[in-house]
Amino acid sequence: MKKRTWTYEEIEFLKDNVGRMKISTIANHLRRTETAVELKIKRLGLSNTKSFTGQLTMHELATLLKIDPKSVKLWIDNHGLRYTKKATRNTRKFYFIKPEDFWDWAKRNKSRIDFSKIEKNAIVPEPCWVEGERSKQKRVNYRAWTTVEINSMIELVATGTPFSDIGKRLNRSPISIQRKYQRMNKAVK
Repeated sequence: MKKRTWTYEEIEFLKDNVGRMKISTIANHLRRTETAVELKIKRLGLSNTKSFTGQLTMHELATLLKIDPKSVKLWIDNHGLRYTKKATRNTRKFYFIKPEDFWDWAKRNKSRIDFSKIEKNAIVPEPCWVEGERSKQKRVNYRAWTTVEINSMIELVATGTPFSDIGKRLNRSPISIQRKYQRMNKAVK
């Protein structure tokens, strides 16, 4: 088999699509073998897994937020968190999130995040408003719910009071109120 020289267009296509497409797809498009494509990727010094420098994988973001990666996936699927999906050599896919996109999303979805768990400047650049949210949600150890608190919460939710206002009245975080209310509804069903 005769060795074929790589054209400028082929190299540019490879650079643009490594990580976005599987190696086999790139090889088919370029009419080259997978081995040839893999060797060219190595020679060019490209990474075909995590080539988005400065971005966080879904799992890295979850680790920094101290939450389950499934929560981040839920935000992506159901709550509009922007991401870019990249494929590896085989079938594995990575979800990449730009820190700026995360902070824009977080500003619109403050009730979904416990800012007190996020270490200062763990996700840079950290906007100035985050420190205010962090201090609002100072980490408080778990306190058992009293019957009076539960009844007050139920009454306030029934009147349409937002979780944030209920949290202020009961000296609890809005997330704590929301989760307790959801757990109680599940138990009733």
